[in-house]
Amino acid sequence: MIILTHGGAGSHNEQYTGTDLAAQEAVSAWEKGASLTDAVCIAVSILEDNPHFNAGIGSHARSDGTSQMDAAIMESSGQFGAVACLENFKNPVCVARKLLDSPYNLLCGRGAEEFAKAHDCEPYPSNAPKNTGVDFSLEDTVGCVAYDGLKFVAGLSSGGTHQSLPGRVGDVPLFGCGLYAGLKGAVACTGSGEAITLRMTAFRAWQLIEKGIPAETVLEEVLSWFDKDTAFGIILVTETGYAGGANRSMAWSSLEA
Repeated sequence: MIILTHGGAGSHNEQYTGTDLAAQEAVSAWEKGASLTDAVCIAVSILEDNPHFNAGIGSHARSDGTSQMDAAIMESSGQFGAVACLENFKNPVCVARKLLDSPYNLLCGRGAEEFAKAHDCEPYPSNAPKNTGVDFSLEDTVGCVAYDGLKFVAGLSSGGTHQSLPGRVGDVPLFGCGLYAGLKGAVACTGSGEAITLRMTAFRAWQLIEKGIPAETVLEEVLSWFDKDTAFGIILVTETGYAGGANRSMAWSSLEA
């Protein structure tokens, strides 16, 4: 198994201790029998529980003071689950994970909240610490990709852009934009959600992987799609390698087991 985790484009490099922990806990769970999908969900959940990252309890506030969160998870079998503008739940990636076993691909707002309640997802804690570790001028997202020799999985979660309008949706829950997993690899992006979406970034990166292009070369090519003023980062794993990087600081980790 190999797993990569990131704390988002704009997250401070020294926060790699948080991404290390997420990778370690996911590998430990996998070694104890958890599925690769559940291991990825565990990794992203741990990042959501870290107030230094813009996801889960560390989510940026919208212009009205609310926290509306997006998350997604995808398996190389083609299964995809995502939530958008979810409020009042601690780990939106866990809600997205449960959607993989439902008739739905994407739920937003009230529908996502009703689904989370029906599946006993943990509510957002009233005493959750505020996000104090992020430069609000930068966009970021937490993410994970993993490969166990048979299957690829990608997961993402985001608290959105600081002070954005309620209802704003970035790349995270949009199929093929923020993440993609297929038979040849998995990709998880971070940065300016609008720019990532307009480029269909994750799917196009995966298409390069599908052609057999080495991971480091894919990384360099995809980074070149974004100018230095547009926050962007990516982690990816293929059958033969992995890579991660950003056009600014980004905490990220990799672990093989």
